[in-house]
Amino acid sequence: MKKPRTAPTAVIKGNREKRVAANDGAEVSEDTIALAFTAQHGGSLLYDHNVGRWFQWDGTRWQMDETDLAFDFARALARQLGDGVRALGRAATAAGVEKMARADRSHAVTSTTWDTDPYLLGTPSGTIDLRTGELSEPDRTQRITKLTGAAPAHGRPEVWLEFLRSSLADDEEMILFLQLWCGYCLTGLTTAHALLFIYGPGGNGKSVFLNTLIGIMGDYAATAAMDTFAESRNDRHSTELAMLRGARLVTASETEEGRAWAEARIKALTGGDPITARFMRQDNFTFRPQFKLTIAGNHAPALRNVDEAMRRRFNIAPFVIKPANPDRELETKLKAEWPQILAWMIAGCRRYLQDGLNRPSAIVAATNEYFADQDVFGQWFEERCVLRPGAFEAATKLYGDWETYAKAHGEVPGTAKSFGAAMRKRNLVSKSSRLLGSPQKIYTGVELPSAAVANHGAD
Repeated sequence: MKKPRTAPTAVIKGNREKRVAANDGAEVSEDTIALAFTAQHGGSLLYDHNVGRWFQWDGTRWQMDETDLAFDFARALARQLGDGVRALGRAATAAGVEKMARADRSHAVTSTTWDTDPYLLGTPSGTIDLRTGELSEPDRTQRITKLTGAAPAHGRPEVWLEFLRSSLADDEEMILFLQLWCGYCLTGLTTAHALLFIYGPGGNGKSVFLNTLIGIMGDYAATAAMDTFAESRNDRHSTELAMLRGARLVTASETEEGRAWAEARIKALTGGDPITARFMRQDNFTFRPQFKLTIAGNHAPALRNVDEAMRRRFNIAPFVIKPANPDRELETKLKAEWPQILAWMIAGCRRYLQDGLNRPSAIVAATNEYFADQDVFGQWFEERCVLRPGAFEAATKLYGDWETYAKAHGEVPGTAKSFGAAMRKRNLVSKSSRLLGSPQKIYTGVELPSAAVANHGAD
């Protein structure tokens, strides 16, 4: 006589693996369910251990899941394999399966796996190779996680071009530069080591330009608080930087009058060097920035140190023309042209890859003017230093004069050491001398105006 089937074995409590007997007599455990999970979802689910989230292939890109999809899959699979065994349908079992799957080599990745090819652009209609402009079918092995806000389409973006002409006084050089910049933003490259600062009074098109660019870039765009790039007494949390991983365009706005740039951070973020950051409650990880910093504001933040490294990075684009009759529907009209504007940007990208980012005369002039205004030391040197063969001045006296001038102009004078470095950039080096009696540091070939009058009078 055939023996009746026995009831499932009891669940073992504690930290040990839950193990039951399935109705067909085969033993089922969290491990066997996890293996089945991988066999079923290994090609469509990846777990990013830096972000602490699952990513699912949706047929177009790898999309970060925010709904505990993997847990739901694990629970459904546990019920299916358990064939009615209540223990396997419990949330704890599904959580155990999902946790084991995270570490499986078929699922486990880090953030460095995503969007690594700087020339590939994900769009709703497929992947574009920015070097050729060719469109191809989405490929999960390319690990693309982002899509633009529109698919490119043929046609001339007439409303967009008219907007640029009216905002930039028909300056075709400037329009071409912005086309190159927008195309450069599509890539994951940072080879230009540059940022764009769109400057001018309100109501002149800055926000329209930025909002249109953000919308077209879609997932590739990120918005950061201006505090991320402005000088602060407190260090910004590295989570702010972690949120910029993978972005190709980062925008900021609402610059405040009197604020200064966080110069060391800007140099690091635009230089292409690796950055260490972390997400909340996650470990630190290192990534190489891909984003191009594009900032709009009514006020240009101050520079504490005017050096060639900062001068090379900055591109000041003046938007100074305010339309007489603003079109309140302009952004809506431009949104209808996103596909054509994206095609315009792709054309600009291909030209950038061939010719680079050439500055037009308007940007050169505006950038030079900005740096001249920021160079308080240069202004002091021009106004207070007399260059003359045979002249000399005590280093302490020169530094004291600069210190007084700097404070009067709202500038931090810095140390005597930084003063010496600034003088060396002007080919003036201090040396020990007894020309003033006791041994002290002096500069030769330069003197203050009062000394110049006295010395000329003595002559």
